[in-house]
Amino acid sequence: MSASTRFSSAARIARRIARGADFLGAALFAVLFLSLVVQVILRFVFAAPAAWTEELATIAYVWVIFWGTAFSVPLAAHVAVDFIVPRFAAPVRRMLYALGLAVLAACFLWALPGIADYLRFMMRERTPVLDLPFGLVYAVFLAAAAMVVLRCLAAIARPSSADPDTPGEA
Repeated sequence: MSASTRFSSAARIARRIARGADFLGAALFAVLFLSLVVQVILRFVFAAPAAWTEELATIAYVWVIFWGTAFSVPLAAHVAVDFIVPRFAAPVRRMLYALGLAVLAACFLWALPGIADYLRFMMRERTPVLDLPFGLVYAVFLAAAAMVVLRCLAAIARPSSADPDTPGEA
């Protein structure tokens, strides 16, 4: 198998994973939206509000935010302060971008054991209505942190294919 064949099959797999992540993000948003619609109907049509819809919407909101940030939003779409970097030549901009990604990846990598430990600790606490362990409610943050590390490393290794619209690039 040639290198280009391996790369194309890896790229195909990566696209499928990205599509699956986008689908899951959309499904999470649908759960958030539908739980709010059910709450409005129960509260204002039937005058019988349900606490489980509010809790489900809150949990779905947490998952939508962290899932979307880590898996669906391109790196170039994240907020960045770049009023100095664009003044440099393109090779220096790329190097500074890679340095920033490396620092970001290092911070999230450093935080991973603490996040995992805290989630393990929070497994003993449960949500008041749905009775879900808080460790599962916030488990998305561990997945998001790990994915941020992987996306930063991928953008450093292959800046043109990982995120073509790097900050500072025309």
